[in-house]
Amino acid sequence: MTFHAPEDIATVLNIKPSTLRKYSLLLEQSGYLFKKNAQGHRWYTDTDLMALRKFITLKDSSGMTLEDSAEAVFLWSKTESVAGRAILSEATQGDTERHEAVVNELTVEERLLRLIQHQQQTIDRMAQSIQKQEEQNELILEEVKTLKGSLKPLDAPSSDQLKIASVESSSQQEKSEPESVTPPKDTRSLWARIWNK
Repeated sequence: MTFHAPEDIATVLNIKPSTLRKYSLLLEQSGYLFKKNAQGHRWYTDTDLMALRKFITLKDSSGMTLEDSAEAVFLWSKTESVAGRAILSEATQGDTERHEAVVNELTVEERLLRLIQHQQQTIDRMAQSIQKQEEQNELILEEVKTLKGSLKPLDAPSSDQLKIASVESSSQQEKSEPESVTPPKDTRSLWARIWNK
């Protein structure tokens, strides 16, 4: 079994070493196990590289959260190891162990199915929430439109009142003679007029 340094794996995956540590920690939290040296540093196998590639693919393409992607990779790795054990079991051991491998494989499939169902329920709830929000927005818009239609400016005269007022003002102008208006003389001093006091 060949082991690779974290820097080499980060280079192969085209990510930073800090991102590799973050992804590895998420996988470990989901149950995935990495080999570690005496100092506790992770060393990666080819299988770990495949698992990390699958994690990155799931996170980028499926719209899954990091945690869900890590859980799916862990389940995938268990399925791979169960399948490997089942082949070994067929070659070397009896029917009892083959049955256990099949049972383990079914539980992994069931876990994957539950994960997919949970994601679908979340998507459905989000779609319902968006639809309710859109319905509320439509109701608010209709309410605003009805309020705008029912409100008139308080002091705005109607068109009939404007016609009557214009006729009255024109008849008053005809009756009255224009008066010469002279502004009253300002008796304030020059400084008072400048300072407007």
